[in-house]
Amino acid sequence: MKFEGIIEEITLSLKAKDAKREEIITHSREIIRRSGSAVLSIHRGEYETAELNLRAAKEALDRALQACSDFHEFYYTGPLPQAFQEYAEAMILLALVRRQEVPKPAELAIPPEPYLTGVADAAGELRRYALDSIRKDRIDEAWRALELMEEAYTLLKAMDYPRAVVPNLRRKVDVMRRIVEETRGDVTLAHQGLLIRRGIERASAGIETQKGNDGNGEGKGS
Repeated sequence: MKFEGIIEEITLSLKAKDAKREEIITHSREIIRRSGSAVLSIHRGEYETAELNLRAAKEALDRALQACSDFHEFYYTGPLPQAFQEYAEAMILLALVRRQEVPKPAELAIPPEPYLTGVADAAGELRRYALDSIRKDRIDEAWRALELMEEAYTLLKAMDYPRAVVPNLRRKVDVMRRIVEETRGDVTLAHQGLLIRRGIERASAGIETQKGNDGNGEGKGS
């Protein structure tokens, strides 16, 4: 057949591509799993555990990038873009919570598109961090988390690109707006409640002090 040699060559190429695809799927799942575990550890304040998970995620990421070195289309199709996004989210969240420099896309070895959606998801995780801070009476930290959320929302909102350029960014920005508004309300109410509680405590302490002074005065008079 005239096409026999051509089809044979194509078949070999497709087999190699499919093998790499399966390899990338395996590595992507590991990246997503490790990044998710890191986010949970961050919320528990277990930063060393988070870093261990992120190092494992980075190793899986390096293997995935090596696997798609000959098939660059896998950067933008299949599970790898989601893995990029999850890894970026965890790395950005850890940096923000620990008051460190936020890593750039090139430093994470990921494309800019999933990095941006990772920023949006990290802002969503900051809401949870803010609520945890409120429960611990760390209102200043809750305000800081809110400010970071607002900064991320403002920057991402200005990036008016169609879905074909940055998939899901617009939808995530719309969700961010609601989350930022809800968090602002929660932090404001918690701050006001804390001020009221402290005012009551000071008033109660003043009453107790006055009673003690009155008692001392009666003792001296008798």
